[in-house]
Amino acid sequence: MATPMNKLAALLDELKEVIEEERRILLSGSPERITAVVARKLALAERIETEGAEPGAVAPSIDVLTSIARSNRQNSVICAAMLRHLTRAIDQLRQHELHRSYGPDGAERSAPAQHPLGAA
Repeated sequence: MATPMNKLAALLDELKEVIEEERRILLSGSPERITAVVARKLALAERIETEGAEPGAVAPSIDVLTSIARSNRQNSVICAAMLRHLTRAIDQLRQHELHRSYGPDGAERSAPAQHPLGAA
């Protein structure tokens, strides 16, 4: 039977691997894969929290936690850059007039959009 420290250490090792996988997926730009890996990371974080609260659980070394935190921050930098890029792209699209379609008689086929792109 694994001790609480062994379980916690194994979960932290798994978290480190998931964060590394998350980085590769973020750089690949696959939204479906990003969603899946983030769900795995959150579920793993909950398991770590539960295991860490068990009686007899020994806190991991500060070096292990620092390494994991650093990797996670690096991923957040990638996410922030992606968000800035997407925000700029949406802002550029908002500056363009919406496409309108006209019939043979010159009448507009579709009314202008009530809510321009990006409006809530």
